[in-house]
Amino acid sequence: MDKAIIHPRDLIAGLQKGLALMQLFSADLPRLSVPQAAKLSGLTPSAARRFLLTLVHEEFAETDGRLYWLTPKALRIGQAYVDSAQLPRMLRPIVEQVARTTQEHVSVGTRDGDEIVHVVRSRYSHIASLSIRPGSRVPMYCTASGRIWLAALDETELDGYFQRNPPRQLTPYTLTDVAALKAELRQVASQGFSVVDQEFEIGMRVLGVPLTDRRGRLKATLAITTHASRLTVEEMRFRYLAPLYEAQALLKPVLD
Repeated sequence: MDKAIIHPRDLIAGLQKGLALMQLFSADLPRLSVPQAAKLSGLTPSAARRFLLTLVHEEFAETDGRLYWLTPKALRIGQAYVDSAQLPRMLRPIVEQVARTTQEHVSVGTRDGDEIVHVVRSRYSHIASLSIRPGSRVPMYCTASGRIWLAALDETELDGYFQRNPPRQLTPYTLTDVAALKAELRQVASQGFSVVDQEFEIGMRVLGVPLTDRRGRLKATLAITTHASRLTVEEMRFRYLAPLYEAQALLKPVLD
């Protein structure tokens, strides 16, 4: 579906600011003070304090008088997507079919800003990684799903991405040279799939393919994750590209 065009006069600025403030909380910043929240959000300290107190009043946050943190109630916002969105429900049967065929973990990712969000994962899994649970967010430059999305960008968009997200060495195998990454992305675009070998997590190999609609627009990615000890990269391609391509074809009409 194309993005709707919404006039600024129809937007509620307070809701925008409140949602943006909630998204400041992360694994790196699980608790925020008013000055921290103000600095990160661009709000004045008094406005940030009122927004945070509103979240406390609505039980989406708690405070000890100095720091603020989210409560489990905040999960309702993300769970509402899982419960109501059509995309995960439509994709799940095919995801489970691929998992049964391959006996591997299968997931679907989509782009949210400069990150990949996993929206579906197979019930079958021998993988314990938290990075592939539904709702988890991962970088684009060092993941199979992310590279598929990056490979679809034009040069200007790609340069903008790397300016915002300088590659970091997450494992000894992470590719961080931008020129080398761009060469890898050209290869991904040419061959129609992406393989990442332990670049995001040690011991994890991932093979992913794009999921497009009938007009060729990229909608999501379908990926298989396995332990490096189970299969080589070459064996992954040999065994699992066929079931991924079959699922890709089956899902094309669904994604329109």
